[in-house]
Amino acid sequence: MRFTPTPWLIAAFAFVVLGFSRGLHSSFGVFNVALLDTFGWSRGATAGIFSVVLAVDALLSPGAGYLLDRYGTRKIAIAGCLIMALGLFLSSQVSALWQLYICFGLVMALGFTLTGMVPHIFLISEWFAEKRASAIGVVYAGSGVGIMILAPLSEWLISGYGWERAFEIYAALVLVFLLPIVFITYQQGPHGHSGAHGAVKKAEGNQWTAKLALQSLQFWLLFIARIGAASGTTVIVTHQVAHVVDVGFSKLLAASVFGFAGITSSFGRVIFGFIADRLSKQAAYTLNIAMTVVGVGALMILRDPSQVWLLYVYVIFFGIGFGSRAVIFSSLTADIFTGKGFGAILGYSTVAVGVGGALGSYFGGVFHDWTGSYTMSFTLSTLLLAVSDVCIWLAAVPAVALYDKRLWARN
Repeated sequence: MRFTPTPWLIAAFAFVVLGFSRGLHSSFGVFNVALLDTFGWSRGATAGIFSVVLAVDALLSPGAGYLLDRYGTRKIAIAGCLIMALGLFLSSQVSALWQLYICFGLVMALGFTLTGMVPHIFLISEWFAEKRASAIGVVYAGSGVGIMILAPLSEWLISGYGWERAFEIYAALVLVFLLPIVFITYQQGPHGHSGAHGAVKKAEGNQWTAKLALQSLQFWLLFIARIGAASGTTVIVTHQVAHVVDVGFSKLLAASVFGFAGITSSFGRVIFGFIADRLSKQAAYTLNIAMTVVGVGALMILRDPSQVWLLYVYVIFFGIGFGSRAVIFSSLTADIFTGKGFGAILGYSTVAVGVGGALGSYFGGVFHDWTGSYTMSFTLSTLLLAVSDVCIWLAAVPAVALYDKRLWARN
């Protein structure tokens, strides 16, 4: 019996696949603590592994975009599942820091790239001509659910079986759970590589290509905004568990509380997708940044376990903001650049996530090693998020859009 998909059914399966991939990706903070306990490496060294993951993701995203334009989401995501399973198994066998940098930092990074944001935004853009931001928000909510489940599950597996066995269990789950879903359900959508906005541009004779987009002011303002958002967020995501354990909370409680952030994160992605479709995306983004900064502020002033209420303020506000910025970024990118080169353009724009995330993760650990606390790291996070918000508004200035329209005459 042949599987006959509908747009929202595709979105539901994408919710599951992206949720597992991104949930595992964002649960590195839990493995980070276990690796510190096992090997006694510095926090900068272990955080550097996650920085490598993000940097490799950034470098590979343009290539992934070109491959998506040529082969489609299904083949690329199948390859991603196989590579991710291999990376997880190899990571379980390491005994030295350099080995983990290769197995998790390189191999796993490739798997994350081919099952991550770029393929799924591409997939949704093929299936949704309208309500695109809402659909992206629903799919991205899978990341929050993945974090909610995998953060405490990772801590439970590590506590009961060790981090090595935890990696092996996740490798098996990818092969028996994720791979069949992708193989059976991921099909090309009715809107091809364009969608509503792309169809309009095709009729006008204007098709965005990667070469043209790289000359666009809007592209580079969104790119800088994504660097600021990714670095400001990853400082927190990578070091939140270590910070809360330093304050005096148990590792299991810390992992469980941050797993709860997955619920608020999922809620935020759906709500901000709805807002982005109906109101100004710039206003939605400013509201998002404001909520995130409130959460970071609560984490900064947390000093001892008696202030557990601050931990929940952080979880609610940061959780709602976390990841839902990507919904706005993705819908803005699709609104402006959807066309025959959308996969490649999306890949290039995603480089910013890896660059910003790698810098945030690494310097968050380095500043802690220098100062003995995360105060400077979390202050940096707040400043970077503010810069990101400014760039989003600059990209909406009419003069910027007018300049980009002139690119059509030049080319």
